[in-house]
Amino acid sequence: MFQYIVKRILIFIPTFIIISLLIFGLSKLAPGDPVLVVMGGDNRGEGQRQDLVNSEKAYAEISAQLGLDKPAFYFLFTSAAFPADLHKINKRHHKEMISRLIDRYGNSDAVLDYYNQLKKVQLKIADVPEYNFEVNRIAKQNVNDLLSDFDDGSIIFKLDFVEKTLAADTSGMKAILSDWKLLIRKYNFIKDNPTRGKLYIPVLRWYGFNTQYHTWMFGDYPWINSVDSSNNHRVDLLANKIIKLVPQKNNLENSISSLRNDNHKINSNLLSTQPPYITDSLNKIIRTNNLNLINLQNQKKVLVEKIQVLSAERDTLSDNLVRYASKGFLRGDFGKSYKDRKVVSTKISDALYWTLIMNFFAILFSYLISIPLGVKSAMWKLRGRKFIDNINTAFLFVLYSLPSFWIGTILLVFFTTAEYGEWLDWFPTSGAQDFNLKDNPNASDWVKFLDILHHLTLPIFCITYGSLAYLSRQMRGSMLGVIRQDYIRTAWAKGLSEGKVVWKHAFRNALFPIITLFSSVFPRALSGSIAIEMIYAIPGMGWLVLTSITSRDWPVVFTIVMFAAILTMIGNLIADILYALVDPRVSFK
Repeated sequence: MFQYIVKRILIFIPTFIIISLLIFGLSKLAPGDPVLVVMGGDNRGEGQRQDLVNSEKAYAEISAQLGLDKPAFYFLFTSAAFPADLHKINKRHHKEMISRLIDRYGNSDAVLDYYNQLKKVQLKIADVPEYNFEVNRIAKQNVNDLLSDFDDGSIIFKLDFVEKTLAADTSGMKAILSDWKLLIRKYNFIKDNPTRGKLYIPVLRWYGFNTQYHTWMFGDYPWINSVDSSNNHRVDLLANKIIKLVPQKNNLENSISSLRNDNHKINSNLLSTQPPYITDSLNKIIRTNNLNLINLQNQKKVLVEKIQVLSAERDTLSDNLVRYASKGFLRGDFGKSYKDRKVVSTKISDALYWTLIMNFFAILFSYLISIPLGVKSAMWKLRGRKFIDNINTAFLFVLYSLPSFWIGTILLVFFTTAEYGEWLDWFPTSGAQDFNLKDNPNASDWVKFLDILHHLTLPIFCITYGSLAYLSRQMRGSMLGVIRQDYIRTAWAKGLSEGKVVWKHAFRNALFPIITLFSSVFPRALSGSIAIEMIYAIPGMGWLVLTSITSRDWPVVFTIVMFAAILTMIGNLIADILYALVDPRVSFK
């Protein structure tokens, strides 16, 4: 037995690695940009040069914190057309645009030259004062679109459209025209000088251990030496402060742009012939908008100065700072939530508390009821008591066929409100506990425990009844198969009592299907019930998984999936051990 357990544990190692690789691959295929999720939205930086620079720094800072500024895996099997350092392109949609263009034309040097020219033009447009708001807006918007556009027709249209707009402009934006024409030439160079042959030359690139997978699984934090992380915490604090201020600045910029756009439209109307009273009204609106513009611009100036001060301190500390993204999954560092930046282990432990309470009682009740009921049902069948056995079978099949979410909703409607009679208002409508009682220092632990059970009675029932019906049917079928064996007939012939025959001889050998089902208890105890927890507003694992998926909080989702896989392996091992304990004839040689 000991040798078998050691072998199974050794098998766990490659199994665990394969599972981790699959989950890591899924994390790379997950939609959206994790950095933008952490930053709370798009981070294009459509303001002045300093805004763009701060935007790039903030993105790079979050990317480094998440360990996304490294190659994905230890090695990469790709084509010779792709550069080895493509992972150094920070923004995900920029990287995708470059990759798609290389996939089409193969000339990575020309594609990167075009990309760098786009970035230069973006900065130059940001430097030009907004003499003509509409032309400036068109140029900025199209540059941002081109940084993620890889469709040839769309790119050509945007390049030609902006070129014509700049050529017709009489303000300072016309100074960008020469740079824009150079951008057009660089894109045409990509099309005129493809190197598609390189796409068919396979290349194996080795990146070493400083990769995203290694950081996620093993961490880049030293395993032995301790690290003074005070400066790291200070940089993280400054970065988080900047991240919180950037959306405020973006909102102010949007409001300023909206007011300028309104003034532009009103000025267009003033050029046409209008009655005097309409002209006066429009002029009043323009004056009001101008006052609001001055106020918003002052607010933006104060906010920008504050961001610059924070950025300067952050950059000073970051110059000689060694950053560590993670201690690794194996050391219990599951990362931070994209949604609220809380430690994943803390979020999971908070949710797991309620799920374990519900599943503990649900599993306990289902086994305590289903096993004796299954044995009894088998004996009714054996003795020819068909009527009671048929009633029991029909009742269990009805229970098993009723969806838990439907029963949960029915119980919620009838037994948690006074809608159908005050005498039916037995249980709380939602939640896992009374928060007033929780925060009451005078309430005893026993009172708080009873309050939790009062809240969780209906959810526990909804989780229990389906498994109760299934387990009892499995127990019944297994007992009927064992009770007809020759050694059971021999026990009856010896004159042993029914209790000894059923519970000592037959029951132990009938437990194998129940033990097999028990191996699935471990992952179920972790995953929770999404439908029931959502219906009763229980902040358990099911609730956490669903909200994490909808908000693209992938560190939480993939950590739960990893633990579910680990607990499945542990459950199978425990089931094998229980086989040997129940029946000594079982050998694992």
